[in-house]
Amino acid sequence: MSRRSSRQLPESNGARALAIAGALGAATIVAMPSARASDVDGANASSATATERASQDGAFAVLAMPARVGSTQALAWGLGGYDTSRKGAVGETTAEVRLWGPIALRGGALYDAGNRRMRPNIGARVQVLRQEAHGIDGALSAFYKAEGFTEPEGEIETFVSIGRRFEAVAVAGSLVYGQDPEGNERDGEVRASVLRHQNHFAFGLDSRLRFAIGTQQAKQGAAPEPTFDALVGVTGLATLGAFAVFAEVGPSALSVGGAKQYGVTAFGGVGTAF
Repeated sequence: MSRRSSRQLPESNGARALAIAGALGAATIVAMPSARASDVDGANASSATATERASQDGAFAVLAMPARVGSTQALAWGLGGYDTSRKGAVGETTAEVRLWGPIALRGGALYDAGNRRMRPNIGARVQVLRQEAHGIDGALSAFYKAEGFTEPEGEIETFVSIGRRFEAVAVAGSLVYGQDPEGNERDGEVRASVLRHQNHFAFGLDSRLRFAIGTQQAKQGAAPEPTFDALVGVTGLATLGAFAVFAEVGPSALSVGGAKQYGVTAFGGVGTAF
């Protein structure tokens, strides 16, 4: 496989990347005692707008894949910001359309700061568990991405997502596995979010941890590849009619070839559903 050789990667800035990863589970532990378990209120759900339903499903907590599919016919969001650990801009767009029942088509593009272009992705999601019938929401997703975490020529990525609503608090988490089509390079992810909804507003934590799994040795002259990155963001959201606006900020970490860089990532975006 060919390797990226032109991308500029951050300098070392010390150690402690694993400390950020601990926040992935902490969000759920903090939120659970404050919320009493109950099923989603059907009357409230029927009176909410499509954008409000998408927000309650966690569709605009953009790091953690939601575990509910099909509450709206379609949704879309886009974001832009900056990551100081990578010393580059961040940008992403996503759109999802329900095809039939619990099955949806999802696609988008992620900004590659190194090559200064958008990298597309496309896939499908299916809901296999629903809270009203099974006590939790559960979904399976599969995507093809033009570039993965350690896979410059492309990645096949699968998600197992679970979630539950506790009155005003929504908790979601995903385990993710990705590899290139030849299976030579692999990576894993853990994603989690906790959101508390109050009228037209929501706030909470959104997080993602990624790590390489058994990548090949780099070819001579090729740039080193990332082995770990993490982001834990405090997020806030407001629904304004047909639109939702959101913002997120938090510490980030990146490890490349043994060198570690720490910083802050901040971004804002807008979304809608119908």
